[in-house]
Amino acid sequence: MDYCILAQYEKADAEIEIKGVYTALVTPFSRGRIDIGKYSELVQLARDAGLSGIVPIGTTGESPALSADERNQAVAAAAAASGQNFKVIAGAGTNNTVSTVENIKRAADLGADAVLVVTPYYNKPTPEGQRRHFLTAADRSDIPLVLYHIPGRCGVGIPLDLVIELAKHPMIVAIKEAGGDVWRSGEIVRRAPHGFAVLSGDDSLTLPLMSVGAVGTIAVISNIAPRMTKRMVDFALSGNFVDALAVHRQLSPLLNALSLETNPGPIKEAMNLSRMKVGPVRLPLAGVQPKTRKAIKVALKHVGRLE
Repeated sequence: MDYCILAQYEKADAEIEIKGVYTALVTPFSRGRIDIGKYSELVQLARDAGLSGIVPIGTTGESPALSADERNQAVAAAAAASGQNFKVIAGAGTNNTVSTVENIKRAADLGADAVLVVTPYYNKPTPEGQRRHFLTAADRSDIPLVLYHIPGRCGVGIPLDLVIELAKHPMIVAIKEAGGDVWRSGEIVRRAPHGFAVLSGDDSLTLPLMSVGAVGTIAVISNIAPRMTKRMVDFALSGNFVDALAVHRQLSPLLNALSLETNPGPIKEAMNLSRMKVGPVRLPLAGVQPKTRKAIKVALKHVGRLE
């Protein structure tokens, strides 16, 4: 069944402001299982830092390696902390449209405020296939969608013109941009309907993207440095790019170290070195190499444990 007729939208516009810092939350493991107690601590850490919200079970949350029950546990634990000024954007996208729609419904039932829907991976759909996928998901959703553009992981990206078309849907409210293209982000800001939000999905490019109109970030580094990340983003949102740059430079050594191997291996290593006890990554990912561990240690020392 095709739900992709733009002229037939009947839902009211989604009412949610996407802005500021959202932590792409790691999934802590203990003895092979999700450590829900630690998970709740990490959620509270983000709340206490004054962040805009969290993104559970995304790439950083190792969603491909979680069972359906584990995904539900994580979203429920995250949603328990949701509030007026703290939103939960649950990872829900897959390369199967039916499964994506089911994940969105489940996230809504568990209390998520919105969902993050990645470009279908492995299938390598054409732009028309992507259009139908995203619009089907949006038409069937009762909560807002945030698109996730990350061609490096998916094999395909969401074409710029398609993003502009999708942004007209009342339930598609933002995009997480992780394609490494600052110009593209600026063009989305310029061409998309008013209120459609661009968020950085690449920590090292958060400040450059905000300079062309992005309004925040779904960040990995805020798992360990939430207040500094928020300070940088708040400076940028106020137009104070001089002070924002100063914070960015403080974070730069750690940003570099966290990019040396596949996420979330390095951020989990950094958190464990900082005694946050989030456990290992789950196969097929592996712990970081000694050289990366050393670089992370040096970076943590350089920034003085950040906070």
